[in-house]
Amino acid sequence: MGRDIDQRQVRRAWETFLERGDVPDLVRTDVAASWKRCNDFHISVESDGAPLLAEDELLRRREAHRLLAKCAKPVFDRASKFMNESISMMILTDASGLIIDTKGDDRAIDAGREIHLEHGGRWGEADIGTNAIGTAVAMQRPVQINGAEHFCSKVQRWTCAAAPIRHPDDGNILGVVDISGPAQHFSSQSLALAMVMSEYIQSLMGESCKFDRDCLLEYYRNKQSKWLNEDVLVVDRRGIIVHATDNAVRLANDTQSGIRQGMSLPNLKELPFNKWQSHLSGMFPTARTDIVSVNDCELGALILLRNQKRGSAKQIPSPPSAMGRTSEIFCPKHGNSNNCDATCRHKEASFVASDPAVALIVRQVKLAAPRRMPILIRGETGTGKEELARFAHAASGRKGAFVPLNCAAMPENLIEAELFGYVEGSFTGARRGGSPGLIKEADGGTLFLDEIGDMPISLQPVLLRFLDDWTARPIGGSNFAVDVLIVAATNAKLDRAIADGRFRSDLLYRLNTLDVALPSLADRSDFEGIVRHLLHSIDPSLSISEEAVANLASRRWPGNIRELRNVLARLSLSAVEGVLQIDTPASSEREETTVSDSRLWDLQRARVLNAFEETQGNVSETARRLGISRNTVYRALGKTSGR
Repeated sequence: MGRDIDQRQVRRAWETFLERGDVPDLVRTDVAASWKRCNDFHISVESDGAPLLAEDELLRRREAHRLLAKCAKPVFDRASKFMNESISMMILTDASGLIIDTKGDDRAIDAGREIHLEHGGRWGEADIGTNAIGTAVAMQRPVQINGAEHFCSKVQRWTCAAAPIRHPDDGNILGVVDISGPAQHFSSQSLALAMVMSEYIQSLMGESCKFDRDCLLEYYRNKQSKWLNEDVLVVDRRGIIVHATDNAVRLANDTQSGIRQGMSLPNLKELPFNKWQSHLSGMFPTARTDIVSVNDCELGALILLRNQKRGSAKQIPSPPSAMGRTSEIFCPKHGNSNNCDATCRHKEASFVASDPAVALIVRQVKLAAPRRMPILIRGETGTGKEELARFAHAASGRKGAFVPLNCAAMPENLIEAELFGYVEGSFTGARRGGSPGLIKEADGGTLFLDEIGDMPISLQPVLLRFLDDWTARPIGGSNFAVDVLIVAATNAKLDRAIADGRFRSDLLYRLNTLDVALPSLADRSDFEGIVRHLLHSIDPSLSISEEAVANLASRRWPGNIRELRNVLARLSLSAVEGVLQIDTPASSEREETTVSDSRLWDLQRARVLNAFEETQGNVSETARRLGISRNTVYRALGKTSGR
C-alpha cells in the first residue's frame, strides 16, 4: 500500500512540475534532473508512444550491432525462463536507445506495442522523455524508473529498469539492457537483474573481441614470413593498433602524428567496414592495406607501410576468396597452449566449415568448449554431429578422453550403470571388481551423449542431478566429483518431446547453454569442399572433376554427409586412373528428384519467408535461426547474394 501512496505523491509532484516548473523535494534527484531535460527537449507529455524508425533504417542499424545482439542472445535465452510468467519483457537497445531486440512474456510484449516498446522504437530521453532506457543513456549508469516517474503520461503505466552495456576495451556505451513491465508488477529485483545481464553481455563481448583479435593476429603470423623486411600495423575492428613492427609506429607518424600501439586510429570504429579501404588510403597514402574478414566476421586490417629507405613496399597478397576455411586461421592461442595444440589444429583442419552458418557454429563451439559450457548439437541424421562434438573436445584443450554414449542404443535398465558405474556385488550379475562408468572414464575429458532425445525419462532426473553439482555416484558406491565437458546431440524435436512428456524441460536448460543446429547437406554452400575432404579421407590419391561434383550436387541426400561418404567410398572402388567416375542419373531418377526437390524447396521457402518476417527482415539472423546459408535465404527471397 505504501508504494501506491508514493506513486500518488509522485504523480502530484509531476503535475506541479508541469504547471510551475518546480520539482518537489520528494522526487528523486535523478528523476528531477531528467524531467528538466525533458522540458528542454520540449517533450509532449501526451505523446502516444515512442517514435518508430523506418524499416530500412532499422535493418541497417541492427546489422551494425550484430555483435551486440549475438552476445545478448544467450543471456536473453537463459533469462527468458524467469520472464515468461512475470508479465515482463527484456529489451536490448543500441547506444541511442533504439530497440533492436525483445524477449519475454507475450502479454508484456503485446502491451508494449501500444507505446512502441518494440523493435524500431526510439527510447532516448529526447524521443519519449524520462524512461529507464533513455535516462540510463543520459546518466551513463543503471537506473530504474517506476510508474509516475516517467515523463509521458501513457508510459506511466509501466515500470522499467535499465543498465548500460559498455565495450570491454574503452568503456564506451554500446547499448542498454532493460526489463520492463506493468507498474503494478513492480519488482525491486529488476534493476539487479538488468545489471547482471549487462555484465554478462559485456563479458561475452570481451571474449568475442579477444577471439577476433587472436584470429587477426594468427592471420598476420601466417603471412608474416612474406614481410620480414616490411613494417606493418595490425588494426582490429575498432581501429585499435593491436600489434606493430618496430619501425611501423615511426613510419605511421610521418603522416599521422601521435600514433602509438594500443591507440585507436581516428574514426575507424564508427566507419562501415566497406569504407575502410578508402579511409585508410587517405590516412596513409603510400601504404598498402589488407582488409581482413572471415565469412560475415569483420576482423580488422593490416597496414603495410612504405619505407623509403628500403624501397617500395611489396603489395600484400589479397586474402583467398574462400577465407571461410576454418583451418586457415581459426586456431588462436589463448594463453594456455593446450587450447591450441596439434590435436586442435588437426581437428579443425578435418572439419569443413566454409559455409557461413557452419563457420559461425564452429566459432561459437570454440568459445564455449574451453569454458566447459554444456553444448547441445541438433541436426538431421548424418549432418556431422559427432564430428562437431569431437571438434569441441579438441578445441577445449582437455587432456582426458572423448567418451561417446548412444542413449538410444542402451537398454533402459543399463544406462545408469553404464553412466555412473557400479561397485562389485552391488547387484546380481555385477562384474567382479565393478565398473567405473563412462562419466568416470570421461573425467578430465568429454562425455558425448548422442541421441539425448531418446534417453529414458526415468534416467533424466539422475543426469539432471549430476549436471547440478558435477558429482557422480556409482550403484552401491559413494559420490565423487567429476570434471567433464558435456556435449549432447539429437535429431529429435525436443520441444515436441517436452510437450509429450518424454523429455524434461529443466534437463534441456542444463544441456543447451550453447545450442547449435547443423544444417542439412542440401542447405550448405560448401558442398564441393565436403566432397573433396571426404574423398581425401577415403583415398588421398583419388581426384574428382568439377563436372562430377556438380553431378553429385544435383542429387538428393536424405542421409546427408554420411550418405555422401558411403557413395564416394563405393565409387572409389571403380575409379579409373585415379579419377572418380560418376554416371549421369537416369532420366526417370532426375525427374523424380526434380519433383521431390521442388516440393521440398516450396516447404523450405515457406520456412525461410516466415523466419525472415519474424526477424524483421534480417538475413543473417534468418540464416542463423534456421541453420542455413545466407545464399539459401537470398534464393527464397528471389534475390542474389550480391544484391
